[in-house]
Amino acid sequence: MKRILLALLCGVALTAAGGAPAFAQLVAPDSAGVSLGAVYYTVPDVEAHKKIWVDNFGAKPVKVGNTEMLKIPGVFIVLKQGQPGTGTPLVNHLGIWAKDLDPTRAKLLAAGIASAVSKAQFIDLPNGLRLEFIDDPAGPELPAAHHIHYFVANAQAGTDGRAWYMKTFGATENSRRNGAVPSALLTTPDKWISIDFTAAGGGGRGGGAPRGAGGGAPTAPGAAPAPAPAPAPAPAAAAGPVSNKGTVLDRFALEVKGIDAFVKKIEAEGVKVTKPVSTNADGLKTAMIVDVLGNDVELIEGLAGK
Repeated sequence: MKRILLALLCGVALTAAGGAPAFAQLVAPDSAGVSLGAVYYTVPDVEAHKKIWVDNFGAKPVKVGNTEMLKIPGVFIVLKQGQPGTGTPLVNHLGIWAKDLDPTRAKLLAAGIASAVSKAQFIDLPNGLRLEFIDDPAGPELPAAHHIHYFVANAQAGTDGRAWYMKTFGATENSRRNGAVPSALLTTPDKWISIDFTAAGGGGRGGGAPRGAGGGAPTAPGAAPAPAPAPAPAPAAAAGPVSNKGTVLDRFALEVKGIDAFVKKIEAEGVKVTKPVSTNADGLKTAMIVDVLGNDVELIEGLAGK
């Protein structure tokens, strides 16, 4: 009888431990020891944004050292108080997926988020904080992290970005939307967390007026032809996307197992390290790098299991 009771208790303990892995830890790391760690947002009203995440996404507030973070399956959301800058950042949004996100949309709509109509793909929270919603029958029951989405200058930049994340972080080649969105997949496809790339323009678009489109009155008979008007200056090329630093989505962090050796390795391979590995006030090891597209990315060790 004691053995049966002990077995039952062990089974309950294992079920409890295995039944809540989504909130207990990040997704298992890839072959290089890398997984998505956190997304940092700069917002004027932290409490208002916290309420949105807790009430509508089921985020769980946790303390990591002195910093409060909000946990949803697969990622930590970190809200920092400040006025976000404007511009055209490289990372446009965090993607969220579940089997059915319409219940989440309905709650957001009731809370005053006008973009959260049924089946809406993009949801705009206050202060320009954008999320992409993906309804997928193969997805999780609860809203979970799905991808970090870069909007880059052209298709080649997207291909280059995917190749760099594959080489540097051990991601595997994949894509979404029938190949239109290159993906560097950090997980197995059934867990799906990726770094995605969409060619959204910028960096060299634009041009002058059509050739031969000059104006002016016609020349009178017998009169000397009027001098040709000076060509109008071509409009400035559209600015290409730049680092997210200082914008509403300030940065994302990748959790790295064995960060000291990892950073040493990628630096030797030519990756620009802007902040060497150090231990922050929350007891987490962190470093900052610049990726192949010019974005500032944080590497972190210590979030897994929080």
